[in-house]
Amino acid sequence: MISAWFSAFVFTQALEMPIYLMAFRRRVDARGEPLPPESLRWRLGFAFLASMATHPYVWFVIPALFSSRLWLQMVAQWPGLLAWRYELFFITAESFAVLSEALLLRALRVPRPLLWALVANATSAGLGMLMRELTGWP
Repeated sequence: MISAWFSAFVFTQALEMPIYLMAFRRRVDARGEPLPPESLRWRLGFAFLASMATHPYVWFVIPALFSSRLWLQMVAQWPGLLAWRYELFFITAESFAVLSEALLLRALRVPRPLLWALVANATSAGLGMLMRELTGWP
């Protein structure tokens, strides 16, 4: 499980970091005026942090919620949910990642933080699903 997570984490970082590097080039102050560019080290660090902060939750915490007693109680009440387990997990996990990363980008003064987070996560999730479908990875 850890090796599958790690390979997915590296895959995610390889796809999302360049997107976040572009986002950090366009930072603005409270009045909307462009901020001077940060160093490449700063931008790389925060580009890495954006996904690093959410990826373990998406892989370890949120799936555990869909095996928890609460989930089992919900399924007992609404058995139709069981057929939608993966879809509900995916929507929950990706929504968490997008919103969390958007909040980080907003705090770092990136314009359109929700759009950048959505593009980054849609890219990694979409290509990850494609890889899973084509190769069975991870």
